[in-house]
Formats: sequence, C-alpha cells, structure tokens
Amino acid sequence: MRALLKFANFLKERKYALADLEQFAELIEPMEHPDGWRGYRMKPLTQTDRVTQRCKVLVHFTWHCRDYVLRILEEHGIANPGEMLNGYIAASPIIQVLSYLANEHKHAGIDAQKQRWAVEIAPRYGTPFVLGQLLQFPHNMKPTLLFWGESFPGVEVTGRAGIGEDVYEFNDFDWRYSCNIEDKDGKPIGDAWASCEETFQTWMRVLTDHGITA
Repeated sequence: MRALLKFANFLKERKYALADLEQFAELIEPMEHPDGWRGYRMKPLTQTDRVTQRCKVLVHFTWHCRDYVLRILEEHGIANPGEMLNGYIAASPIIQVLSYLANEHKHAGIDAQKQRWAVEIAPRYGTPFVLGQLLQFPHNMKPTLLFWGESFPGVEVTGRAGIGEDVYEFNDFDWRYSCNIEDKDGKPIGDAWASCEETFQTWMRVLTDHGITA
C-alpha cells in the first residue's frame, strides 16, 4: 500500500500523528533501510490476527488522516480548507463509504443525524480474505492464492514458475488482507484495502493540487 506508507512517512517527518502512529502499531511497523532511511511498512499478517479487525483499523486510520490534511492545508494558508476538502470527498463515493465505516467503528454505531456521508447506502463489511500473488512474475496471469475467512491459515507455498529461461520461486509471494464492502442490500461496493489506497491517493492529490510536496 504505497500511498498509505508514503503519507505515514510524510506525517512522521513533520512530527504529526505520532500518537496515532503508535496507536496503530498493530497495523504498521517502523523499518530502516541499510542506507539509513527510516519509515513505516504494513505489518505482516499472522495466524492469530483477525482480518476484519485489521480492516476496521485501516479504515479508521485512513479517514482520520483527513484531519491531518486539513491541518497541513491550514498551515499553508489555504482559504476555507474544510469546504475545499469536502469538495474532494463529495466527488468520491469510496471516501464517503470509508467515512461511514470509520465513524461506525469509532462510535459503535451511526447517528444518521450527524453522519454526513453514505447514510443512504449504509455500507458494511462483507467477507474477509487474504490474497497472495507473485507480483514479480512478468505476465498478466500471475500465480495467485486466495483464502476466505477471518484468519491467515498456516500455509507453505512451494514451487516455481518460469517464462523462457527466467524462473521465479514461489517464496516471494506478496500478501495482503482485505474485506469486501457491501451496501445495505448486499450489493458489492469494493474492498477495504483498495478503498483505503484510493483514499490516500486522494489525500496526496489534495496536497499536490495546492503546491504541497509530500
């Protein structure tokens, strides 16, 4: 999730959200490259993790970063930052859905009189899943594993795939977790991971649109 990690590093460099980054330690962890660069990365999923709970934490963190976008805009003298940012949110059904889910998680329910976004579709979490892919495989049909359920099963992936003389071992699978998101009638809306990534891309675009480099 490149956009989330980039935004987390952007906040850390400016000493924003330090308490939040500590609070969400179950989601992300610090890392240090050999060249001395420090940042954050998504913490690997373990067998004991509950996928839906992780998705809820991710969605809550994603929506809460709206407050930091507002703070940064205010510090750069942007006029009416709240009204301007709401324009981006109004144009994004995905961010509106995350707003609903994040507030439902935070307040253990939704007050329809206070919740501004996505009340009419009342989104909810659907089936959780874990997806593994060999992303470095240079072909559209990449080796893929998909598990449905709340936990990550203990699996060992063995084998290799090749194209011509190039061989790719299966021990380099990229893993991610997510939950399907549905509306109140069970119609699919998307999934939590992709929705959060799209939202962080929007947060970054808001900043760059106003001359703020992350």
